Amino acid sequence: MGTRPTVKPELAAKPCPIGAPLVVTIVGLPCRGKSLAAHKVARHLNWRGHSAKVFNVESAATADTLREISLFFKESNNVAIIDGMHLTRQSRQLLATFCSEKVFHHLLIEFSCTDKCLRENIDDTVAFYHNLDQNVDWERRLRESNELHSALFEACSPLEGPLITVNNSEDARLHSITARGVLGAIQTAILGVLAIPVIRHRTFYLSRHGESDYNVLGRIGGDADLSPRGMKYAERLARQLGGPGSAPDCPKPKLIWTSELRRTIRTVQNIPGPRTAIKDLNEIDAGICEGLTYEEIQERFPQEFAWRDQDKFKYRYPHGESYLDLLQRVDSVVQALLANTDVLVVSHQAVLRCIMAYFKGTRPDDVPYINVPLHTLLIVRSYGYDFEVETVPLKVECVDTYRIQPKNCSTTRTTADALTTVPAHFDAPIAQPPPAMVASSQATTTIS
Repeated sequence: MGTRPTVKPELAAKPCPIGAPLVVTIVGLPCRGKSLAAHKVARHLNWRGHSAKVFNVESAATADTLREISLFFKESNNVAIIDGMHLTRQSRQLLATFCSEKVFHHLLIEFSCTDKCLRENIDDTVAFYHNLDQNVDWERRLRESNELHSALFEACSPLEGPLITVNNSEDARLHSITARGVLGAIQTAILGVLAIPVIRHRTFYLSRHGESDYNVLGRIGGDADLSPRGMKYAERLARQLGGPGSAPDCPKPKLIWTSELRRTIRTVQNIPGPRTAIKDLNEIDAGICEGLTYEEIQERFPQEFAWRDQDKFKYRYPHGESYLDLLQRVDSVVQALLANTDVLVVSHQAVLRCIMAYFKGTRPDDVPYINVPLHTLLIVRSYGYDFEVETVPLKVECVDTYRIQPKNCSTTRTTADALTTVPAHFDAPIAQPPPAMVASSQATTTIS
């Protein structure tokens, strides 16, 4: 048999700059923050509508790994992240050849970290494995593993392909990143995600504003003030987060972010801490439907109402926004959150759906149906590279604004079919109770 002809690099097929899948090879010694970053990248890409998956390998990708990736791409997925060490040029060449033959894009990401970060990573890993088996000296095992693999490590060369190098640190002044040959929207998005320091232990507090006068009336959008029950929620939330009447050991946010609208600003007025009103946290712009009830939208714009029910994620209100627009708008907010901890965000239903979708790993089409109820504090805590969400109802009565998708979304449906899932609301604002009654209620109410 003859030898296989060598293909000259300039004659090799090039992947489509837009449509070809991407293989990301993670490179680095143990305890450098590789897995945390790999899953952070995958979470961000999935949140933005791509289909990414982390493939875990012990040391380097094998032929079985490559078969799994090929099947993954055949199912219309587009980003495979191989989380391993890939310490030698030979192990990385296997992946480079695979990508060249299959005409896939290939990106190398090499991780190192500061000495302080390495010590903290080892301590975290030791604590994790110690809970699984207390009979092993995990710290010694990890240090020996680092010494063994350090002797094998061959740093990546820019000639191996597009390359991002990351020196991890929780301190933004020490965290550094360089890039060579990075091209295209997805690789650029990955570069942006990696540029933000990864804080391992984070806690966020998220809440909608207190019930507003428009919530009571079933109206959407606008800049309504809080209802009496909404003001009561603001007091209850303040007691939960370091305001008047709070317990000495209660959590106290280091930063408070609200939208520019009155109902969010009023909700946090009694909570101590530096605050910022952020335009990107404003509620979704309902365009020509601002200030209307669902009944009025059905009466005036029945076709628009049906189209929105057919595809709530992509539907854009005339002269307004869609959830797709909103997801892009809050991207900067999410990235800023991830660079901090102990942040309180008080915003609106649609905005918080988009933010919660990141932490829950929700696919974009399902974002408009995430339930974010009024008068409820959501506490998000990082757990390794995942997040846990604790739901804390503060037990202040309010309307329910959650609307599920109706079964009939046709433009020829009846008004009754269109309005079948519209939440109940009042025809007039709730009256403000007498001051004496409010004082009595505040004196006898306790936080549960």
